[in-house]
Amino acid sequence: MQRFIDKVWVDDARVYAKTRDGLVASYPFAMWERLNNASKEQREDYYLSYSGIHWPQIDEDLSFEGMFSHSGLCERTLTEDAVCYIG
Repeated sequence: MQRFIDKVWVDDARVYAKTRDGLVASYPFAMWERLNNASKEQREDYYLSYSGIHWPQIDEDLSFEGMFSHSGLCERTLTEDAVCYIG
């Protein structure tokens, strides 16, 4: 079963990604210097791509694959160069 990213959001301390079937990966901004030092406005200014999240004001990128692989939930095949789902 493939699981696709359904929603991404931030709060004052963390970034979250949720799959369509309800799995959530969450990490504190403190894990990344640029996000940790960013203002609330800068953290809330992000956009999504097929492979992850980009914050243009601070030039920071997080991949969905990285978010979910750290939690042990991501699988990648040899034919994929980026993953938006976990299996």
